[in-house]
Amino acid sequence: MRFKIMLFSDCSSMCDYPQTRIFPRVSIFYCLLSFLLFVIVPLPTQAEWMPTENLPVCTAKNAQHFPVLTDDGKDGVIVAWRDARNGNYDIYAQRVSSKGDMVWTPDGIPVCDHEASQSSPAIVSDLKGGAIIVWGDTRNGTQDSYAQRIDENGKKLWNPDGVEVCTDAALQDDFTVIPDDNGGVIVVWEDWRTGNQDIYAQKISVEGKAVWKENGIPVYSGEGDQYDPALISDGEGGFIVVWWDISTPDWNIFAQRIDSKGNTVWDSPIPVCTAQGNQGGPTIVTDGNGGAFCVWSDYRNDPNFYTRAQLYAQHIAADGTTLWQKDGIAICELPVNQQQANCISDGADGFIVIWWDDRDIFADVYAQRVNVQGKILWDKKGVPVCTAGGVQQIPMLVPDGAGGAIAYWLDYREDFGDTTEDAIYAQRIDANGTTLWQKNGVPVCDAGKEQITPRAVSAGVGSAIVVWSDARGGDYDIYIHRVQ
Repeated sequence: MRFKIMLFSDCSSMCDYPQTRIFPRVSIFYCLLSFLLFVIVPLPTQAEWMPTENLPVCTAKNAQHFPVLTDDGKDGVIVAWRDARNGNYDIYAQRVSSKGDMVWTPDGIPVCDHEASQSSPAIVSDLKGGAIIVWGDTRNGTQDSYAQRIDENGKKLWNPDGVEVCTDAALQDDFTVIPDDNGGVIVVWEDWRTGNQDIYAQKISVEGKAVWKENGIPVYSGEGDQYDPALISDGEGGFIVVWWDISTPDWNIFAQRIDSKGNTVWDSPIPVCTAQGNQGGPTIVTDGNGGAFCVWSDYRNDPNFYTRAQLYAQHIAADGTTLWQKDGIAICELPVNQQQANCISDGADGFIVIWWDDRDIFADVYAQRVNVQGKILWDKKGVPVCTAGGVQQIPMLVPDGAGGAIAYWLDYREDFGDTTEDAIYAQRIDANGTTLWQKNGVPVCDAGKEQITPRAVSAGVGSAIVVWSDARGGDYDIYIHRVQ
């Protein structure tokens, strides 16, 4: 804990007692002593987010979309987004301090304003107060991928127009990034160079150099198409990635581990789930021991194969062994549609998962906690995070700093499917599955019109910083808020 020392400079309040002939020296003693007295006043260890209203990060002309953020190492964040102020799509960024101040140029600095179009950015911390930003870029015709590192002052540290991640002539899309644990970044994407959709990866060092093979290494380039890669660090400079695969009549879930040198660790992709019916939408979270938990939507119990998915999960060890029963365990026992799973570690070798659920006709938000043995720790039907009227969608989680989670989601309460005006709500859930804020969540933003694509990072115990694209001003701008 930090302390502030306050010296008394005025002893009048201590010398107002009447002087007596019996204790004159005692009174003078206390009056003089008061100059030396101090009190220790504890100061908050978590910086305060001063404004109570949503803060505009960028309100430049034309639309700003797809904001992403990472922490700046000083209780603030760096935000990046796609920006149309110059007539085409560029990438801009802004740093927001722990008090909510915009640190860099108003409306942000250009990360890449090349005359070609740049698409949705992804971001990681560079571990030195700055960030690495990755984006899709059409300067060579088809969409390629580039990256840029900016320091805490917003200065570009690599080539002014960015360094190449992959410039193969084929299309690259759906870029996902994680830190490489040495100040660089690992990028994984969907790639069409073989004529079908495969998964490729590249590591960019902190100096801006491609570490692996030019234009990336194949994570998997087998028959059929592979979709929606999700990845986590393996703790040793490599990563574990999961995807859903349609190389067989059914859609299945597979995984692979890549080491720090770009080599596949497992002899072949691990079948996480190959149960009858389709599986899709995988998400992944570390188990803290070099392995991972994977959660996905599974249609094995749906006679129509496409209308009612249930959530299943599997634990994958660092050596590629699946540790729970074949094809995974059910997260929620109810035979209702469960989609859009998102997970975080619970800090105790298990995980917390959130999803939307249509057990009450319209989509609501539920959550569950699972331990390392695959035991369901909360209500077997899941705990309700938000069951307000209308539709809730795209729930996501960040750690709350105390073994629980902060959930946030798009909320169309009382709109019953009208997506022209929505809001962003949040709820805190403790380690026992108890919701701590008001029932059905607190509004992050309910300004009217549309708020979309929220993203958040943890901001100390019981707090999160949320950024989103907001249509309140006529076109879409970038706003930010701290919820706690």
